[in-house]
Amino acid sequence: MQMTLDQDKQQLRQRLIRRLLALTKEEIKRRSKNVEDKLSDLLIYKQAKVVMAYYPLRGEVDILKMIKKAKTFKRFCFPVMDLKAKGLRIFEVNNLDEDFISGPFGVIEPDVEKTKELSIKEIDIVIVPGLGFDYHKNRLGRGAGFYDRFLEKITPSIKKVGIAFEFQILESLPIHLSLDQKLDVIVSESFVI
Repeated sequence: MQMTLDQDKQQLRQRLIRRLLALTKEEIKRRSKNVEDKLSDLLIYKQAKVVMAYYPLRGEVDILKMIKKAKTFKRFCFPVMDLKAKGLRIFEVNNLDEDFISGPFGVIEPDVEKTKELSIKEIDIVIVPGLGFDYHKNRLGRGAGFYDRFLEKITPSIKKVGIAFEFQILESLPIHLSLDQKLDVIVSESFVI
């Protein structure tokens, strides 16, 4: 059972990664703008003062333009992978052009020398990347479990929002009930779950 679940997840990851990597820069830009519009209309986003976001990997929804516009009235933090602890630490970023470096697995993350670490308790909303999502608000990540372990630690008052292109939202996902963390909201280009 466990092995089949893991195999199903791996096959689905590969299929979704192929689809994401096939997107052109123009498609990503256009589709991301639609996601940004839906996300910025959410009341929980509007009310949030401190937002945890992510720096997009190739093919992922890119909300960096929205973040740049909102920097004057919101604070933004981004995750840093702590490989020893197998967890995420969060750092507030003030300059989106200068405060990042290349981290493990080619992920762009805050330069801990230039940014300030925040406590989880300071966050109002976490914008969560993923390869796939479903209508039950489940998420399929890349398999390392960094986000699931992080999301498990936050209180229900901190809202977890997944953002995705429509093709990443499936009817249902193979999930580990004890490991995979549900989200509060999922935002796509044209609808919100």
